[in-house]
Amino acid sequence: MTHIEDDLRATFARHDEALAPDVAQVRARINLAWVRAKRRRLIRRITGAAAVVLLAGAAVPAALERLPQRTPPAPVAEQPAPEPAPAGPIDMLLLGSDNRLRWDDPQNRRADTVMMIHVPADRSRTYLISLSRDGEVKLAGGKKAKLAETLYIGGPALAEQTVSALTGVDFDARVTLDLRALRAVTAAAGGVEMCLPEAIKVSPTGQQFPKGCQHVGAGDVSPLLQSRYGLKRGGYDRERNTQRFLRALAAKLAGNGTLNDPARMQALLRAGRDGIEVNGDVGALLAGVASLSSAEVVGVSWGTFAGNSVGREQLYPRVGEQLYAAIRADKLEAWTAANPKLVTK
Repeated sequence: MTHIEDDLRATFARHDEALAPDVAQVRARINLAWVRAKRRRLIRRITGAAAVVLLAGAAVPAALERLPQRTPPAPVAEQPAPEPAPAGPIDMLLLGSDNRLRWDDPQNRRADTVMMIHVPADRSRTYLISLSRDGEVKLAGGKKAKLAETLYIGGPALAEQTVSALTGVDFDARVTLDLRALRAVTAAAGGVEMCLPEAIKVSPTGQQFPKGCQHVGAGDVSPLLQSRYGLKRGGYDRERNTQRFLRALAAKLAGNGTLNDPARMQALLRAGRDGIEVNGDVGALLAGVASLSSAEVVGVSWGTFAGNSVGREQLYPRVGEQLYAAIRADKLEAWTAANPKLVTK
């Protein structure tokens, strides 16, 4: 017996030896507690990368439940209950931080990307709805700011609170990530095949991405997704290119069998754990998104500048209320069909 078992036996002996449980039962319960604790720690470490895959619209298996265990399985009655999958739609908020690591204050960051992710109740596809980083929003107390600034002013929590107040959508989870995570996941996936509607010349390096379909590796992620100068619609085209990248990542993972290979999935999840913060019931979300019937990703974004009375950018002028209502009512399929110009090709 181990010293722990000796201590337990001695403790019971001081009271009533008859009450002492069988050593095998004690070991099984200790092992079960250890496995549960290990899973909780593992979820905290790798769940961010899982969220990246979720946001890419991929059908994620419950990979954590498939990890090999070093201990004999506990009796069926002792097994933890499986995480219940949400029955209705799933809404998540993605905040893409510019992560100015070169500065002393790690909180000195803005949101280059703000994206709402909607998985409908029928799990038929995933929707990515971009909100312009420069759009004007109202903070608690009436103060106005650019949406990107909310991450600096009050962190991810304020950004989520602001988007919820704007749209009326209550989010099941919030994911804040930077380009380190996307580079790592892209490297682990072996790159993606992405199609661009126009050529991109990166300023100031001069690196070029031609029009059409091409391989995008980990080293291409930052210059590609940060580029907006020289594009016909500037930052609006950058938002759509981010959606195209996530769509390409989803297609890659669905097409190469990664999502059905626990070992490869685990390696992918571990690769992207740095540079991500997650808030939400990720276990339930994993269970819900694992039931996706398709890796199809539908992007929605506004394409041109629309100023308000003082010249600041409006978010989805004229169609915003209908769009947000469609998200809340889980009717985005009908809304996108009625607004094809706002769907990313």
